Amino acid sequence: MNKVKKIIKNTYTYKVLAGLANDSVDWFETVGQIGMNFVSALRCILSGCINLKHTVNQSSIFGVDSLLMTLSMVGISGMIIALQIAYEMVKQGAGDYVGMLVTVAIIREIGPIMGSFAVISMVGSSMAAEIGTMKVTEQVDAMKVLGVDPVYFLIVPRVLAGFFIMPFVIILANTAGIVGGMLTSNMVSGLSTLNYIDSVWRGLSEKDIFVSLLKASI
Repeated sequence: MNKVKKIIKNTYTYKVLAGLANDSVDWFETVGQIGMNFVSALRCILSGCINLKHTVNQSSIFGVDSLLMTLSMVGISGMIIALQIAYEMVKQGAGDYVGMLVTVAIIREIGPIMGSFAVISMVGSSMAAEIGTMKVTEQVDAMKVLGVDPVYFLIVPRVLAGFFIMPFVIILANTAGIVGGMLTSNMVSGLSTLNYIDSVWRGLSEKDIFVSLLKASI
């Protein structure tokens, strides 16, 4: 029986399945820890345990460090969308709808998604590295020894900063995308700025703006 177990353990299939099982356990542990930290942060926020100074500091990091990258990514996305549709639509006599299509695409999907990716790449990675370094150097354990809740000091300010600052970042990013589409439409197809702006206003809706800001906050 022991020989059979050894033979089974040495097979490629067993090793693959064992590796998948271990990876699955690690993944569920990570997700569970993230969920527990988020619940703890939410409980702390609802109870009024907020480090205002640290939250303001994190808000400035969210807004300043990621703004240039976010504006660039969404602005270029708006230019690409306009580049794909402007010439043909003007050629077919539908130039009045270029700004509307660019606006709807940017506000509904491109702005929140690309903007969030930009913030994650610029700010999220630095925050993960900072907290990881604090964990390795046992600064988090030192906080616990001193009676300071790491969730209160590290997680809550970042959650609040992201929730309140991201909508403002996405508003600027959406504006950059629409302006990028306007510049491209004017250069590629000769669409006038006034016609584009009029089309943009016709494409804007309160529902789309609300959904865009909600996506940004989440």
